[in-house]
Amino acid sequence: MYSRVTTLPALAAIALIAFPSLTVRAQDAVAEELKALRQILERQAKQLETLSAQVARLTAREGGADVAAGPGGAERPATPPGEPGEYSVPVARPVAPPANTHIVVKGDSLEKIAKTHGTTVTELRKINRITDPKKLQIGQQLLLPPTTPKKEGQ
Repeated sequence: MYSRVTTLPALAAIALIAFPSLTVRAQDAVAEELKALRQILERQAKQLETLSAQVARLTAREGGADVAAGPGGAERPATPPGEPGEYSVPVARPVAPPANTHIVVKGDSLEKIAKTHGTTVTELRKINRITDPKKLQIGQQLLLPPTTPKKEGQ
């Protein structure tokens, strides 16, 4: 029993000596984490500035302006259309669907589409492998059967 009582104060003294070093190590780890987070925030701020400049440039181009805002809000000449620039973005060009297709719009049904294009619901279902005609989706592209030229007198 006597040895336990004498060893407890000794262990307590060791813990007090070791504890401050643990606190310092924890504070160092927190400081390193804060430093890393600051660096991430600075990178993101630069990215936002770059994106803001790009949006301003695109807005100016769309509005027909001759200048666009550069990084930091400074105005600079806009890149001429068709020439790649610092912030060039590919221009989307509308693509027309092939002639033998129909794009489903709101309110379309297979019956309505078949009537419009001079075919039958059965033919549309067969060509497009439709099992449930009630599950048409807006924007869905349906193939149409090839049209046969009408003979004169019909």
